[in-house]
Amino acid sequence: MSLPPDFVHITYLTMIENEIGKYLDEGGLLAAGIKEFERRPEQIAMAQAVGRALDNEHHLIVEAGTGTGKSLAYLIPAILWAVRFNKKVVVSTYTKTLQEQLLYQDIPLLREKLKINFRYALCLGHENYLSLRRLKRASQAGLFVSPEEDGQMEAIFDWVRETETGVRGDLPFEPLSSVWEDVGRQKDLCLGKNCETYNTCYYFKERKRWFGAHLLIVNHHLFFANVASSGAVLPRFDAVIFDEAQNIEESATSFLGLEISNSYLFYFLDRLYHPRTRKGVLSRIEHDYVIHLRNLVGVVRQAVDSFFTRIFEEYGLKDRVLRLYKPLAIDNSIYIPMKDLHEGLKTFEGMVYAEEDRIEITAAANRCMEFNNTLTAFLNQHLNGYVYWLEILEKKRFNRIVFQGVPVNAAKELRDQVFSKVGRVVLTSATLTTHRGFEFIQERIGFEPQESNILDSPFDYPNQVLLYISGDLPEPSEEIEKYASAVANRCGELVEISRGRTLILFTSYVLMHQVFDRLQHLSSQLQLLKQGEVPTGQMIRRFKETPSVIFGTNSFWQGVDIPGEALKSVIITKLPFDVPSEPLTEARLEDLRERSIDPFTHYQMPRAIIQMKQGFGRLIRKQSDTGVVSILDSRLIRRGYGKHFLNSLPHCHVVEDLNKVEDFFKNLQKSTR
Repeated sequence: MSLPPDFVHITYLTMIENEIGKYLDEGGLLAAGIKEFERRPEQIAMAQAVGRALDNEHHLIVEAGTGTGKSLAYLIPAILWAVRFNKKVVVSTYTKTLQEQLLYQDIPLLREKLKINFRYALCLGHENYLSLRRLKRASQAGLFVSPEEDGQMEAIFDWVRETETGVRGDLPFEPLSSVWEDVGRQKDLCLGKNCETYNTCYYFKERKRWFGAHLLIVNHHLFFANVASSGAVLPRFDAVIFDEAQNIEESATSFLGLEISNSYLFYFLDRLYHPRTRKGVLSRIEHDYVIHLRNLVGVVRQAVDSFFTRIFEEYGLKDRVLRLYKPLAIDNSIYIPMKDLHEGLKTFEGMVYAEEDRIEITAAANRCMEFNNTLTAFLNQHLNGYVYWLEILEKKRFNRIVFQGVPVNAAKELRDQVFSKVGRVVLTSATLTTHRGFEFIQERIGFEPQESNILDSPFDYPNQVLLYISGDLPEPSEEIEKYASAVANRCGELVEISRGRTLILFTSYVLMHQVFDRLQHLSSQLQLLKQGEVPTGQMIRRFKETPSVIFGTNSFWQGVDIPGEALKSVIITKLPFDVPSEPLTEARLEDLRERSIDPFTHYQMPRAIIQMKQGFGRLIRKQSDTGVVSILDSRLIRRGYGKHFLNSLPHCHVVEDLNKVEDFFKNLQKSTR
């Protein structure tokens, strides 16, 4: 006899509310699996809240301070609910670091300890997978002209004999884009069930797992790709949990926008037919009509070259980002030649008998149409509520120009396309509030939760952290050389006090390079690691192995997890305000003013506070961690808004005397003897 639905739901709620201790209490199922396990009331409260959101079908937002154990707090109720009711839950992260923690630590632990048979899968974009058919075709076509490309192709052939995933990220090297373009899966070039390698296809084997899984682990990028494609990327799901939810607005905005560049147009034309190397799709197909198509490609190439030459003549060749307040006063000389190429390819499509060739021609024709639509939309600037800009990137061999247009406010689209369509949405992060409230992020993304919780960190910050602030340094607006020199000197003093073991966070590459150059004298004693010179994962491994200093920008403010003795000092060089002249930021500030909302109070400061909380959170990752966070922006003391930043941080001892920092480290050294 089947139980009535109400009884099942009551049973589930009772289990979540009253029996969550079975999993998270001391002596519970997880205690034996986690070294130094401690009962965390905040973790239990979050698990119960997530359980209520799933069962009652409502939206929830939770700020769970560092150390709460939020990943287990949402994974446990998600697994229990998905298995009990045969549902599917998407867990979306922003950083690869968190995704790897879920996949290689948290979920394996739960599979072992929960004694529940649940299924999960990592979902990656289709372009991450090797195409066996295209690999074979590329080897036969002899497309590559450089020794490096040929060497990578040979390495991929060796790799394919041993890989079980076929995922690009599992390669022992980073493939050139020109190589992966010819061997990676492309949606519009896929033959589906008609492909000779369908039964062994890495992508389709993974997709079968997706449809059978209770948990789908994705990143925000893929989640919004699914939204943009009207749900064509992921299987249908019943709930979504956004971790690192403070990044939702930026992730969604990028998918709602337009982007087209001269480099990608030329790249597309080269893949069709390259006049110098005589390689490309139109070199592999024998047909009289191909000569006509090659000529059309040549006409488009000339049009693209002429069009962008006029842009460079108008705006110069030097690096710059320029917001466009009205449509460019330039004719779209690309449209007609690209339209002719599109029509020629569509005509040729019916003449091609080999399915592999025909699908390449169809895909090329579709891209011609996409290019024309995107460029027309950009040049006409007819999309309401969008901001448009162009960016010129000065390169040694080829100056790149990118046209972009994105919505100023993504809240309506998020509300309409995500939050109103998915009944169960959980947003969580260690940094979602400003002034102890969620108003800022809720307004920015159009999220209206039925339940909200602020759960403080269980860490003992007064005894674990010293906060050093400096009011004697120049403000960032002062003369750059004076400012950079003062910041570098203070960073050097702090690094020497902590004997390395330091992460220095910057808001710009310019200041990072200046400070790095000024601290080269420390390289005789310490390993200095600058973002961009070494892959991030390798940097962190080297940092953990020997006393070091990392110099990092945006990507190091979040997602970096270095617990223990390797990291004892985090230096925030500047309050992380967005650059107000950056086109999207400028447009958002204008939008707020037009609505009679003060942009500094309601946008610039809240965003900077959330980012600073992220940077602060890099230091203390577990109960035994100790160290110093230094904020070198004197505006924290000199300006009235400084107190809002300080009040947003965990309560800890604050000092302005460098000698106090030295004393703190001396006491740490004594306590560890």
